[in-house]
Amino acid sequence: MEIIQIIKQYWNKYKSQIILILALLVSVFFLIRGCEKQISNKKIYDNNVKALTEEVQTWKTKAGDLVAQKTVLQGDIDLLKLTNEDLYNQVKSLKARPKEVVYVETEIINEVHDTTFVIDSTYAKKNFDFSNKFRKLSGFVEYKQPNLNLSINQDIVYANFTVAIKDSKVYVTSDNPFIQYNDIQGVVIPKSEPRWTLAVGPSFSAGYDPINKKPAILVGASVVFGYNVASFGRKK
Repeated sequence: MEIIQIIKQYWNKYKSQIILILALLVSVFFLIRGCEKQISNKKIYDNNVKALTEEVQTWKTKAGDLVAQKTVLQGDIDLLKLTNEDLYNQVKSLKARPKEVVYVETEIINEVHDTTFVIDSTYAKKNFDFSNKFRKLSGFVEYKQPNLNLSINQDIVYANFTVAIKDSKVYVTSDNPFIQYNDIQGVVIPKSEPRWTLAVGPSFSAGYDPINKKPAILVGASVVFGYNVASFGRKK
């Protein structure tokens, strides 16, 4: 009961000051949050303009592998519907709620094989096999006067893709050097938490007062207003 009485006395004595301080802190808190939201929206807007206008960029790694890179949209699936309805319908048909959607449009430009077959009779048949590590291409050419026929026994292309997403940028690479990247599209949902935190509640602390040489107990209301330093204001 003595603690409750102390709280009441403290409140009655400093009630107006406490209310004023709390109101000021809450106002500052929401002001900062509003500014942060506007800054975040501006960054998303700039990113999306870049995603809709940027061309696919390619570069080679130290190992000689070709990497394609492009910025994708930041937002939700509804944004994807506004910008790419065909891709939206494909995702919707999956009956899933993904947090990241990436579409890569590629083209395979295989090497050209120039070969001459000499035919010196009314009938001839020549087999060919241009298979390599990335493609199986074989068949035969058959000449039966006056017709010349080309038959493909197998035409199989092998290509493995690696896709990585970081900071709304998509990176794609393949072990097949004949892959050409025409377009990369998609959307990622930004993940973030507020930089500033505000907590209001009762407080209780106990310790020792070296001046008066007696235990000290402090009961009251506390306001904690902090900044997320560990992650530089943003948690991923």
